[in-house]
Amino acid sequence: MSVGFMIDPSLVTGYAPEITYFCTRYRQGGRTVFAFELSLYEIASLIPAPDPSKPTPGNREIRPKHADDFGKYIRNFEHWVAPSLILRAPAIFKFTLQAEAHGVEFGIISLPRVSAGDIHILDGQHRILGIHLANAGINEDMDKARDVLDIARRVEPAGRAVSDARARIELLESQRRRLEVERMSIQLFVEESTAEYRQMFYDIAENALGITASVKTRFDSRKVVNRTLDAVTSHPLLEGRVDAERDVVSRKGSPFLVGSKHVAEIIKVIAVGLDGRVSRRQEDELNEESLARNTRDFLDDLVSSFPDLMDVQEGELTPQDLRKTSLLGSIAVLKILGGVYYELLKRHAFDREMIREYFNLLALHMSGPVREGSVWITHTSAFPEGGMAPHGRRQDLAGLKEALTAWAVDRPAWLTGPGDILA
Repeated sequence: MSVGFMIDPSLVTGYAPEITYFCTRYRQGGRTVFAFELSLYEIASLIPAPDPSKPTPGNREIRPKHADDFGKYIRNFEHWVAPSLILRAPAIFKFTLQAEAHGVEFGIISLPRVSAGDIHILDGQHRILGIHLANAGINEDMDKARDVLDIARRVEPAGRAVSDARARIELLESQRRRLEVERMSIQLFVEESTAEYRQMFYDIAENALGITASVKTRFDSRKVVNRTLDAVTSHPLLEGRVDAERDVVSRKGSPFLVGSKHVAEIIKVIAVGLDGRVSRRQEDELNEESLARNTRDFLDDLVSSFPDLMDVQEGELTPQDLRKTSLLGSIAVLKILGGVYYELLKRHAFDREMIREYFNLLALHMSGPVREGSVWITHTSAFPEGGMAPHGRRQDLAGLKEALTAWAVDRPAWLTGPGDILA
């Protein structure tokens, strides 16, 4: 004989024909908008991963690396932050009103499971793909870590490999828990017209103010170079002469000598060289105080060696006028001099006094524009005739740095000549 028993159907959610969430409903631009929050895991479950090989109608092409970087970001940084995702769908929802206040309705939104495929991305496809990649990456790494733990237990049950594997699994479980409980806001617009949602995407992109590299540099405190920025921009040569917003310093119109982005690049050059990169290990090892001190030493030595830069520091020459008359107005030249400074100190046993002596000789050749017969034409291929800056190709900049370093070591006879024209 069968025994009857009762189960609360609300507890068996896997069989429920509808998905329900608490939400608010309001109007924006004449459209109905539902706003609610989903965990990262729920986002990956509800919204299919965008396919980079098949651009979504009404959206831009996906850059897989950008999506992958976002996935790594939410996995590796517990204090991550991200704006709302904006979705669109036709009128497939049921809304149960609970309360209302000043044009905002509070209630429960219901969505038929079979209609989830009608939800599409309006803005946030890289973040959504990144969430999918993060979830898949955690699962893949968890399988590998468990295999490693299984092998380590059989080889040496009490060994270091076992504890390392367990620590790795614990870290992955922590990442998985965060995907399950931490949330992102969703704005879901009721709109099914192709022309209208294309226009919506354009309006979102058109009205968004992009962030420049200079602004990123000022606000991204995870990089040691960026954390050093304030201590360097207060140097007398740079104070009041650094553009904190723009990445491009206009040759004719800008009152600034460099941008924040360029100061950060110079700090990096002094730390690791013109072609060097700050590794993860160096991010932990490099000290902001020493970075700032070394970069300020470089700026001191530039000012003491090049009279034009001394005039800029003293306010007797504007950055605009410097760019009209001297190659030192080129940001590329300043970075290359930083690269030469690094090479001479680290690899050629020069001290600062020796470098200043060499820079004093270079100062004789810094007037611009570059003319026929100039050392920059005769002894390098980096400058165009009539130019005030070197070519921007990486190989040209690297070649110029190597040439200037070699001149410091070899001291060719023409280096002490009368100026930028060969004697």
